[in-house]
Amino acid sequence: MKQAEKNRVIELINKIFDSYISEIENKKINEELDLLISDPKWSGYIFWSNDYYTKENGLDYEKFFQKIEEYELSDEYKRNKYIISLVNDLLNKNFNNKLEMDIVNELRKLIPNEDWIDCLFVSKSCFLENGQLDEKEFLKSMGLIEFDESNLVFHFEHN
Repeated sequence: MKQAEKNRVIELINKIFDSYISEIENKKINEELDLLISDPKWSGYIFWSNDYYTKENGLDYEKFFQKIEEYELSDEYKRNKYIISLVNDLLNKNFNNKLEMDIVNELRKLIPNEDWIDCLFVSKSCFLENGQLDEKEFLKSMGLIEFDESNLVFHFEHN
């Protein structure tokens, strides 16, 4: 992550902590953070974990960014990125590299939850209001984002 992106992430997170913002503005900030931060569990690190939070200084941004950067090297990240690329090929009818049935069969092998077809083509429950795929919501609803829920503590105080 480039320094300018880190600065923007810090600015947005501080805005959530320090400001009284509307639900709509909070949603916009979270959507922007989802675009900037590759790790879909970033909000869990901030709000539900003791690992990146100190009572003296609030969020330890250095440790937080290190965790985010480690995620991009994980097998989970690589698998999920590949799944999203297959889903996007399917949604955009991009069959230059693989046939449609090959993509469907590969997704069936990679996604343990069989509701992915419903999510994408029937209920469309994993799409944003603008019609784009909400990648984080899709991965989460398919059980592909794993988060250790032990030791969860909600933090919403900031100095």
